[in-house]
Amino acid sequence: MVETLDLPQRTVYGYVEDLEVPGFIEQSNDGRPAEYTAEEIDLQLTEGDTKRRITPELVEAIARQIRDDDIDTYINRHGLDGLAIALEYAREYVDGSVTHQIMSREQDISPLEAGVILDALRPVVED
Repeated sequence: MVETLDLPQRTVYGYVEDLEVPGFIEQSNDGRPAEYTAEEIDLQLTEGDTKRRITPELVEAIARQIRDDDIDTYINRHGLDGLAIALEYAREYVDGSVTHQIMSREQDISPLEAGVILDALRPVVED
């Protein structure tokens, strides 16, 4: 890691310890060099009684809000939970099993709004 990241060894040891103490990583061997295994992290978005898993796609979509007015508008109207739901539809939209009309009807939004958000989220789910 020292060579790959071009960081001082002391800094890398500090980072490893910061991850090991709370249990994000665990040493998987007894030898040197030490090998580590990352533990899966399960983050959830809670809005009222609804819980949704925070996925890398959701984080990316939220980050795109800064550059994409369509995503920004959708979040302002429907919140992060609404964006998480739209991402589920976007996955199905990309694979052809859902249309913007289906999302429109099921989420009680206009067909135009459904089409706009699905097109805005397409790059997130395709990458």
